[in-house]
Amino acid sequence: MALTECSKCRRQIPDAAEKCPSCGAHAKSRHDTRPNKWYERTSVTLCVAAGLVVVGLGFIHVVIGVTSSYELPFDILLKDSFGYRETLVNAGRIQGLPYAAALHKYPLGVRVLQKRGYMPGGLGFEAKMATDQREDMQRWQAQFEETLGQPQSRWQDQLRQGEQVPSQEAQDAHACNHRGVALARQGEYQAALAEFTRAIRRDPTYADAFYNRALVCLAIGNLGAAVSDFGNVVEIRPDFVEGYIRRARLLTAIGEHEQAVSNLTKAVEIDPRCVNAYFQRSLVHYTNGEYNKAWNDVREIQDLGTQVPSGFIEAIRAASAH
Repeated sequence: MALTECSKCRRQIPDAAEKCPSCGAHAKSRHDTRPNKWYERTSVTLCVAAGLVVVGLGFIHVVIGVTSSYELPFDILLKDSFGYRETLVNAGRIQGLPYAAALHKYPLGVRVLQKRGYMPGGLGFEAKMATDQREDMQRWQAQFEETLGQPQSRWQDQLRQGEQVPSQEAQDAHACNHRGVALARQGEYQAALAEFTRAIRRDPTYADAFYNRALVCLAIGNLGAAVSDFGNVVEIRPDFVEGYIRRARLLTAIGEHEQAVSNLTKAVEIDPRCVNAYFQRSLVHYTNGEYNKAWNDVREIQDLGTQVPSGFIEAIRAASAH
C-alpha cells in the first residue's frame, strides 16, 4: 500500500486516507502536491502588474512623434485629472491638421503639446488662429457668393417688409414690423427691436418680424438671441431654406457645429439643389476636421454645375494629406 507523509505530524499515512489517523489533519492528494506550472505561479503577479499599468495610464499622456528632452522618441506628461481620454497623443497627426480642426478633434492633445512646447500656444496665438480662420471663411464665402451672382449686401437691405406701406397710426403687426425696418435702417437698433417685438406680440406667427429681429440682434452682437429668432422662423415656416442656412452660420460661429450640420442637412433635404447649403456644410465639416465629408459636399456642388473657391479646395486637399 502506498504511503505518504502527513504535512503536520510527519507520520506515514495511507495515500488514500483523507485525514491523518494520528493528528486528524487533512491529507494532500497527489494532485495537490504536484508543483504548479509557471503560468499558474505567475498569473496573480501578471494580473496585478496589468492592473497597475491600466490604472497608471489614467494618470499620464504618452506623446509619440516627438523627441523628448531626454533624447527619447516619446514624452510623458501627467494629466490634469484622471481619465483615459487621449492617453496616446500623436504629435505628427495633430500638428498636420489645421489648428481649429486639431483643437476640435484632439483638445487635450493640443494642450499637452502646447504645454511641452511642441506647438505654439497662448492667448495671442489663439486669437490669431481664430482670426485667421474667420477671415478664411469670410473670404471663401464671399468668393462663393460672387460665383452664384449673389454679392454680399448690407444686412439692412435684407430686412423683410411688405410692399404695402401702413399708416403711421396703425398698430397691427405689419405696421410695427414696417416701422422696425425703417428704424433699423436709420441705425436706431433698440427702437427697431422694440417694434419687432410688438409685431411678434400682436402676431406670434409673424415670421418676417422674427427674421428682422434676428438680423438686428446679429448686427449688435447678440448671437444667442439671433439663433433663437432664426429658430422661430423655421418653426413657423419649416420649408424656409434661408432660415436654416442663417441659423447654421450663427451656430458655427458660436461653436455649435453638430447643430449647424443638422440645420444644413435639413436645408438640403428641402432643396437638394441648394448649393449654398452644401457649401456651408462643407465649411463646417472642414472646421471639424471631417475632410471626407467636406469633399462629398464639394462634389455635390460641382455636380450641380457650380464652381467652388479654389482656395477652399486647396485647404481641404492639404489638410487631407495628413
